[in-house]
Amino acid sequence: MEAKSLLSQLLEPTERRQPTPGERLGFGAVPWGVLDVLVVTLLCLLVQVILTPIGYVGYARLASPTPDPAALRFFLSAITSYSLTLAIVWLLGVRRHRSSLAELGFRPLDLRGLVGFLAALAVTVVGANVVLGLVAHVPRSQSLLDIGSGTIDIVLIGALVVIAAPLAEETLFRGYLLQGLAHRMPFWPAAVITSAVFALAHVWWQLYVPIFVLGLAFAWLFWRTGSLWAPIAAHATINATSLAVALLALR
Repeated sequence: MEAKSLLSQLLEPTERRQPTPGERLGFGAVPWGVLDVLVVTLLCLLVQVILTPIGYVGYARLASPTPDPAALRFFLSAITSYSLTLAIVWLLGVRRHRSSLAELGFRPLDLRGLVGFLAALAVTVVGANVVLGLVAHVPRSQSLLDIGSGTIDIVLIGALVVIAAPLAEETLFRGYLLQGLAHRMPFWPAAVITSAVFALAHVWWQLYVPIFVLGLAFAWLFWRTGSLWAPIAAHATINATSLAVALLALR
């Protein structure tokens, strides 16, 4: 038998291991390799940089008193970037290895058990926004969200930050990157690496630490529940609450 090339060894599926104590069954046992993780992550980040960097949503100025073609173009570019992110993960990460959405993390979840946690999370976000606003005294011109009164505008940015962003980002960072790393190293080092990349992708250095901590929380939530729907729900709750606070405070 001829020796396999280094590329073949990196790309071929690895043997599944027994879960470690405290690890949920099915978490981390994925077929994609280290090179797969690097290539897919870099491609997805490149797409975001070219079309609309993750985290630039707040600067969209989607809401304005008069129709703004630039705002609509931004919305379409953002939706395109998130769609391409999901497509890259699916084609190069899942379908290529004849895997499934369940292995990616889309497994059944009883959301009723998360209601209390999500409610507490929303209250915490409101408190954090109030405290940071009082401490920083951020003027409207420098706020992270510049939102007007147009209903369509608010619906557009709401769809972007509450649905598209959580779905695409959690699929990439937790479903694909975290599981790919956790299959080859302990959970927490994998979570730290994933959260660091997640925070850097948002490009706001002022918010790097909070976003990094949120990344760790999303990773832990996925790890404990075994379902990607849990961090997606938490991510959507945080974005929705922050958007609501911005709509009320920036009037």
